[in-house]
Amino acid sequence: MTNYELLLAIAEDQSEEEQKKILSALTQAVEKAKGEVAQTDSWGKKTLAFPVEKNTSAFFWLLNVAGQSNLPKVITDGLRIEDKVLRFIVEKKVLSKKPKKAPKKKVVTTEIIR
Repeated sequence: MTNYELLLAIAEDQSEEEQKKILSALTQAVEKAKGEVAQTDSWGKKTLAFPVEKNTSAFFWLLNVAGQSNLPKVITDGLRIEDKVLRFIVEKKVLSKKPKKAPKKKVVTTEIIR
């Protein structure tokens, strides 16, 4: 399974109850695609840098999701038709690995024979 992060911006006029409905519908879509939502974090209401569909602020949510390689398409297809979601992004989460140590350089000495 591949890990993904999903960041949502939900319109400012949506109540907490309506936001939960959007998230539960999204969770059902993920589970239907044989994935799972590992974590859901609310970032709260933030001011947008520029108005989006006449909204100057939005509620942001971060979801950690795991699933097959078709999961981002399932998520984007569902969120594109949702009017209350202003913006979203799905990113593949890359787990950091320890950097490989550089191989030791061999020291070559030469002797000049006369």
